[in-house]
Amino acid sequence: MSSSYHVLCLSHDPSIIASEYGHRPEPALEAITAGIDGHTGCDLVVGRYSYPLVEVGCPATRDQPAKLRCCHGGPQWIDRDWLRLLAAGYQTTDPLVDAAVKKVSGLCWPWERLRRLRFELEVELREPS
Repeated sequence: MSSSYHVLCLSHDPSIIASEYGHRPEPALEAITAGIDGHTGCDLVVGRYSYPLVEVGCPATRDQPAKLRCCHGGPQWIDRDWLRLLAAGYQTTDPLVDAAVKKVSGLCWPWERLRRLRFELEVELREPS
């Protein structure tokens, strides 16, 4: 089964699918660069679905309409399972895991941004301790 690519708006809580762009990621990334009606200045990412969501792409910093702290020259793709693991790490009370999460979460996936994907990631999230 081939994947389909959707632009997800993380400015909504929870995230929403802004548009679908077929079976290749390039049209979705190009749409973010060109601007999507109704999502000017929004935090947009590309979701790759083989139902369920299997991967998320954070677009190049220059193409992201939202002002984020992440800084990369091209799209950065991350597997859904890594995002689920990161979400679990954010919610831990273990100081060693907490320290590791702070090192690996990077600027792309702070808690608030990740939390908005909770339904797409199919996880129940609570606020970190």
